[in-house]
Amino acid sequence: MNDDPLKPEDRRIWTRVARTVTPRRRKSAKPVPKADRQDFENLLRLPPETPKTQPYHANDLVENQDKGVRRGRVKIDAKVDLHDMTRAEARPALVQAVIRASNRNYRCLLVITGKGPRLEGVLRQSFRSWLEAPDIRPLIASYAPAHIRHGGSGAWYVFLKS
Repeated sequence: MNDDPLKPEDRRIWTRVARTVTPRRRKSAKPVPKADRQDFENLLRLPPETPKTQPYHANDLVENQDKGVRRGRVKIDAKVDLHDMTRAEARPALVQAVIRASNRNYRCLLVITGKGPRLEGVLRQSFRSWLEAPDIRPLIASYAPAHIRHGGSGAWYVFLKS
């Protein structure tokens, strides 16, 4: 940067620009309100919601370890894509899909939750607690992570009772 004085043309432009600028405030007179949980309800980093009812026995709902599941030999009767939904939208969609599949006597439902960043997606973390809800729990026999051809770690098989 050189120390040459501004030319008259540049000085005129500079004064016009300087008139449009207002100085920054030093301190705010009113306090900034603190954010509460409702402000951040749909952000990714929320912990999964906890079930509000008593959970069933630990052995009652378990991940299925069948060879057919591990090898991707599962006949899928219906598919639900919760990917790109908020937690508030996804839970009712899952409940409705499970009830509909049960009414149609389906045996296997593929639920796509998505992975989320570093496998920490809100839907993926909340999925297991949603299966414990008393409105759909009696309809579910078991669940298992999906095979890579059906979505891998971003999807689940939900096996319904007959």
